[in-house]
Amino acid sequence: MNQKKNKGLLITIIILLVLLIIVGTIAGLYFFTDIFINNKQAFFKYTSQVIQSENGFIENGLEQYLQKKKNTNYENSGDISFEISVPGLEQELELANNFNITYSGKTDPSNSKTEREITLNYSDDVNFPLTYRQTNDIMGVQTKYIGSSFVAIKNGEDVSGLEGITNFMNMQQSVEFSDEEIQNLKTTYFDNILNSLADNKFSKVAEGDLTGYKLTLTGEEFKNVLVQILETLKSDANTINKINVIAEDLGSSTEFDTDLIDDMIESINSLEITDNIELTVYENSRKLSRIDIKIQGNTISINKEGNEQEITYTAGIKSADETANISVSAKYAGLNTENVSENYEISLEGPYEGNTVSNTSSIEEITEEPENDSSEESSNDNTENDTMSYKYLITNNVQFKDSVEIEDLTDENSAILNEEDSEYVTNLMNAIQERLTEVNRTQMEELGVSESENPIQYLLPSFIMTGTQNNTAQIDETAVNSFNQKFELYESTNTKGATVKGLLTTIQNNNETEGNNKIEEINVDGEEYEVTEQNITLIKSNINVDDAYRVEFEKDIDTGLIYRAVINKR
Repeated sequence: MNQKKNKGLLITIIILLVLLIIVGTIAGLYFFTDIFINNKQAFFKYTSQVIQSENGFIENGLEQYLQKKKNTNYENSGDISFEISVPGLEQELELANNFNITYSGKTDPSNSKTEREITLNYSDDVNFPLTYRQTNDIMGVQTKYIGSSFVAIKNGEDVSGLEGITNFMNMQQSVEFSDEEIQNLKTTYFDNILNSLADNKFSKVAEGDLTGYKLTLTGEEFKNVLVQILETLKSDANTINKINVIAEDLGSSTEFDTDLIDDMIESINSLEITDNIELTVYENSRKLSRIDIKIQGNTISINKEGNEQEITYTAGIKSADETANISVSAKYAGLNTENVSENYEISLEGPYEGNTVSNTSSIEEITEEPENDSSEESSNDNTENDTMSYKYLITNNVQFKDSVEIEDLTDENSAILNEEDSEYVTNLMNAIQERLTEVNRTQMEELGVSESENPIQYLLPSFIMTGTQNNTAQIDETAVNSFNQKFELYESTNTKGATVKGLLTTIQNNNETEGNNKIEEINVDGEEYEVTEQNITLIKSNINVDDAYRVEFEKDIDTGLIYRAVINKR
């Protein structure tokens, strides 16, 4: 009898164990795989991970590292190098590919101080060192070729070019949504709009080891979804306010409001989208690892690999005919340590057509359109297979420190232009321009080239592209920069009236001496003025030296030259 009982108990235990295994397996499949959810549910599951804080596309290790850089002292060093290839410019690009920039610096976030020692290296023997320093609301640059003092501006803005990037990477910290707001967003935009899409619009795909979930919409369906979202957004004041906060953090002065939304809706409705729109999210180990967007045959892809200690992000755009590609990658290693390495690579590749740019042309020179030549020699110079490529390699090694020492910018060690009168600023800038021109001439002679062949001009595709497509006007990049820099010094959201008057004097002097290159228009508080001596005098009389002004410039879309100044009282 006892033997039967024991046997029955054993069977019962085995059955319970089997049931537990089955239940556990099912629970595991449900929570840790996608076996019990359909393609539509899986698509939104992984799409939502873009903004999740715990399992989001941005790894916790990277978020914590970026936050640490905002709050902790550190020293850093690195370099920027270039790999450029353009048909017909092999000789000119030899110097450009040998050119590199090295830098080292230190940052004290709590005291709003930053310093960078930067060296432009043309060769082993020819270089141009300079120092950039920011202390509180003063930014200055110093080089031994100008003097021991800093040339500085006091306006409370970060002009290092990094503020927008930093704010973007920390956007989640600057704008937060409460649980109630998140639920409202889910109901308003997901449940009512996105979730109403038919199940057959979603499919499952595979690529290598990755599993993806794809949403496919026709052009009209895609436009309808966008318009529905924007129409709903018009009555969502809270979300509009959040968007404006983010935009302001990123440096945008455009207000996002219902009028702008109406303009966006009008633009969307006017679009002609002939191909399907495809949005695919790929998962790896139940976490979002890649996003592909295909529109009009062009593909945008964002990929993530790695873990919280070492991670690489890659973003790319590939044209429909695969002849043009843009890619950006960012790799971070040692994220949870005191020594972190950052490596960035920016790559641009595309077809090249047209003649090479003459590097001896001036701003006034416009290359005449060559006569059609169907000869074999002409055909060989410009083939469909010609490709130009630009690659920028950036390394940055960060070492966190308990403390760093950065000297303040003061009246004793810097010339703060905002605090000087217009005559002083004009004379100083003219002297600096003359000195830099002389230094450039000397250094280019040491390299064995003319002063107009500084390799820096070849580092951006705009120099090669300007005038090469369709044989349009060809402009010397160095000359354009030289012209624009005279005015860009004054560009700021907080320029004192005395400095504005200095700008007006600079514009007047330029137009009297520069020849064909002139500032043609000045817009002051919405009032348009032609640049004449009489109008300059009138504008100056209405500028109060104690007021603050926003100063901006507009450039000609073809030549890149500044042609218009915009001045608005704050």
